[in-house]
Amino acid sequence: MNSVETIDQFYKRTNQAVPSELLNPAGQPSHFNVKERSYSGKITPYNRRDHYKICLTKGKGKLHVANRIIEIDRPALVFSNPTVPYSWESVSKKQTGYYCLFNDSFVSPEMKKGLERSCPLFNPLMEPFYFLNATEYERVNTYFVQLVNELKSDYEYKFEVIRSILKLIIHEGIKLHAVQDPIVQPGASDRITPMFLDLLERQFPVDSPENPLKLKSASEFASHLNIHVNHLNYVIKSHTGKTTTQMISSRIIAEAKSLLKHTDWDVAEIGYCLGFDYPAHFNNYFKKNTGLSPSVFKNYN
Repeated sequence: MNSVETIDQFYKRTNQAVPSELLNPAGQPSHFNVKERSYSGKITPYNRRDHYKICLTKGKGKLHVANRIIEIDRPALVFSNPTVPYSWESVSKKQTGYYCLFNDSFVSPEMKKGLERSCPLFNPLMEPFYFLNATEYERVNTYFVQLVNELKSDYEYKFEVIRSILKLIIHEGIKLHAVQDPIVQPGASDRITPMFLDLLERQFPVDSPENPLKLKSASEFASHLNIHVNHLNYVIKSHTGKTTTQMISSRIIAEAKSLLKHTDWDVAEIGYCLGFDYPAHFNNYFKKNTGLSPSVFKNYN
C-alpha cells in the first residue's frame, strides 16, 4: 500500500520552510501556496498526497500516475488528485512553469460545486493532463502570475480572489478536455476497478474502534469516485465476476474475522468500527455471510 505524503512532509522533502499555519497540529488549517518550478534532478516519490496540486509545466518529463507512465514532451497543465498516487520524473534539465498546492480545507463548497465530475482535480477517473499550445500556455501562465501576486498582497480577501483565479485555471482544463483527444490510454472504465479496490483496501486494517469505516456501500464508493452507482456495479461485475456489494462484504467479513480472533475488543466494538450502528445488525450480517454468530466464531477453536 502506498504511503500518503502530507503538505508539511512535501515542504521538508523539498528543503522549504514549513508554513506557520501547518505547524499547529490541532485541526486542519486551510493552506494555499504557489511557486515557480525549477530543475528537479531526481524522480519524486511515487505516492499519494493529502493535498491537491496544479502544475503548469514546460520541460520534458514523465508523469507516473496510477501505474501508468505518461510522456510529457511539451507544455502541459497537470492536475493531481489526492486519491491517485503519482510522481514526476524530469527528463530535461530545464524545468519551468509554476505549481500551486492546497488542501481540502482551502476548497470551499462554492469552488467545488459543479466541478466534481468535469475536472481531474476532483475526478480521479479523468486524464490528469492537457497539452497546451503557445496561446493557451501564455494565458494559463498569466493566471499563475496573478496567483503569485495575489498571495503576496495584503488584501483582506485575497484568498477569495485566489479561489476565483483557480477556477479560471480549472475551467481552462475543462475547455481543453472538450476539444482535445488525450493520448490513447486505457479507458476510464479500465481504471475504475483498480481504483475501487485500492479505495476499499485503504480502509484496512481497522486500528481502533474510534475510527469506523467511512465507506460501506456501493453507493458510497460510487459517490467518492464521482461516478453513478450503476456504472460502478457494471464495471466491477465485468472485471471481477462479483458485484460491488459482494466485494465490499467479503473484505468486511475478512476484517471482522481478524478482529474477532486477534483483538480483545468485544463484539459490539468490532461491529461499530466496521460500520454497524447496532450489535444486532452486525450479528445478523456476520452470520448471514459465515453461518456463525460473531461470538461463536470468536470462541471457536
